[in-house]
Amino acid sequence: MMFSRPIILISIIALISCNPDIDRDITTDLQVEGREVFRISLALEESYFLALQNLESYRNADTLSLPGCPDIQINEAERMVTLDFDVERECPSTFSVERKGKIHLQFLQTGTFERTTRMTYEDYQVKNFRIEGTREFRQLLNLNRRSEQFSDLLILDSFGSSSRISGDYDFTISFENGTVTAFEVTGRLNGRNITGRPLQMTPVSPKKYSIACIRSGQHLPFAGSETWQIFRTATMATAHNLNYESSTDCSNKAVINLSDGRQVIFEQ
Repeated sequence: MMFSRPIILISIIALISCNPDIDRDITTDLQVEGREVFRISLALEESYFLALQNLESYRNADTLSLPGCPDIQINEAERMVTLDFDVERECPSTFSVERKGKIHLQFLQTGTFERTTRMTYEDYQVKNFRIEGTREFRQLLNLNRRSEQFSDLLILDSFGSSSRISGDYDFTISFENGTVTAFEVTGRLNGRNITGRPLQMTPVSPKKYSIACIRSGQHLPFAGSETWQIFRTATMATAHNLNYESSTDCSNKAVINLSDGRQVIFEQ
């Protein structure tokens, strides 16, 4: 009996000393961070094609030619297009991802030489995550260039936990006979991840997209590279590198090189 108290005390001390390590393992799961990076990237890029079309394109569009095959509703008075993904139909896209809800696209004349496409999500879901917020795509005199700005865009997982991001992007668009055939995207974003830690993305090389692949339902770019930093403290961050690899059948891959040397591969 006389030795029981020191043993218990030693056990408590040992347990306390282990807690910081346990906490560190739980809160810095790098593979979880890698999955979140991919989720944010897919949330941004899966609707690029829809945002780059003009109102006239939607007036003449065949619903089966659009990614996800949404129902197309046009309000001419407000220059608003609503894409409804809740309408059930067979979609021929080979790689089509599951979507629910609506995307609203309003085509605005925001200046003498400036046009803006405002994208708003309504109960919108891609695969198992939701997107909430508004994005704006601006076009000046140059038809081959666009810019995008958004603030406080939310990407929510199936449990309702969210990533909150803001960003600035530039688009370079290629046309053939008035039709978009390809585009490149480069930009930066910042915000906080699902655990509340600050994050920041900086481009290494532009992301490149093929319209032929997008029409088949594949939204991942065939080239491009980014660095994603997750801050542990105000001055210390872990860096993950996101690279895209092409495939002849459009089933492109996102390869994330985690900060500890491991590699995680994602497909759409």
